[in-house]
Amino acid sequence: MNQFVHIASEIPVVSKHLLDSYQPDSSVYFASPKRALLAQPPFASLLVTGHKDLNEQANESLRFARELGLAKPVVVGAVPFDIKQKAYLRVSSNCLIDGQVAANTPAEESVATGECTVTQVPAPHYFMNGVRDALARFARGELDKVVLSRTLEIECECAPNVRALVKKLSQRNSNGYTFAVNLKDIDNERTNTNVHALVGASPELLISRQGTKVIANPLAGSEPRSDDPVIDRQRAEQLLRSEKDRREHALVIKAIEEALRPFCRTLHIPAEPSVISTPAMWHLSTTIHAELKDPATTSLQLALALHPTPAVCGYPAEAARRAINEIESYDRGLFTGIVGWCDATGDGEWVVTIRCAEIKDRNVRLYAGAGIVAGSDPQKELAETGAKFNTMLTALGIKDFAGAAV
Repeated sequence: MNQFVHIASEIPVVSKHLLDSYQPDSSVYFASPKRALLAQPPFASLLVTGHKDLNEQANESLRFARELGLAKPVVVGAVPFDIKQKAYLRVSSNCLIDGQVAANTPAEESVATGECTVTQVPAPHYFMNGVRDALARFARGELDKVVLSRTLEIECECAPNVRALVKKLSQRNSNGYTFAVNLKDIDNERTNTNVHALVGASPELLISRQGTKVIANPLAGSEPRSDDPVIDRQRAEQLLRSEKDRREHALVIKAIEEALRPFCRTLHIPAEPSVISTPAMWHLSTTIHAELKDPATTSLQLALALHPTPAVCGYPAEAARRAINEIESYDRGLFTGIVGWCDATGDGEWVVTIRCAEIKDRNVRLYAGAGIVAGSDPQKELAETGAKFNTMLTALGIKDFAGAAV
């Protein structure tokens, strides 16, 4: 894994659905609404020695791969919430790309988890106490926003069929970003599991770069969907009018503008947010378009400059990090990090690692978070996280979990 292997000199465009070739124990899969990317073995680790940050490591690794004759190597994988922790990034010398995103999934294919035991961590009342803690910090003037999360620890009777799970996520969330990153055998650190993967369907594009053109699509401010179409539309309209949610959204847009402006010749930010939907949630959304000053600025460099945004951390960032460390009872790991790819030209896509699960054989951990600002209601924030779990719960076929139960 630590050697660059000269296998392919191009990223070929293929006609078959890439998910049909995806192998959970070895592949990395990433799909946007317009294209899908599949990286397969062999992989190479990033060149770390003498390079102080991930962007420098990625650039040097891609340069070295080109020197070995690879025309289009790609850095692909995931970066944790805490940038000081280990990143799961590798260089692919065997990468395929396809403009057809939806997989040809047989209707009878099942994720097949069997009976499941679900444990909420932290328990609902502890999560709500954490929200109250955050509200007290706002009252003391310590910070303006913090994102608090909780998890579901699921023990399955059978190990999930991860490829079927990724296909279901891709089909159900065709307007979002589906990802599956093999976490096993990274840097020769072996686990005792057959499958160890990060899987998800994020609605939130952190950054996309193509040439000097840049797009970001931050989301902040959410409302659960309803099965009743009238109530569902009312919830969307209510979200768009919500002073609390618009204030939360504005904090995110301000921080992203401040982070992007030094890199950009032009920066266009709409004056008002819009609403977008996933099958589970409504979100306030702003699509930002920019043009880079320097064409050498890579997608990974931009992603690291933005990460973590107030949409997953809070504002101000350092105060929010401290609050998260003091309130949350577990290490987020890759949740609310970033996942995606960057090629040797600097082009790439990076999304926020939300609506996700970490899978280790029969054990599955789901994550969901909510942005807390002054005026947040602990019970409503609990319900919001419960609704966000539904993206993964539905794909797993788990239907009887009461996400907002106290």
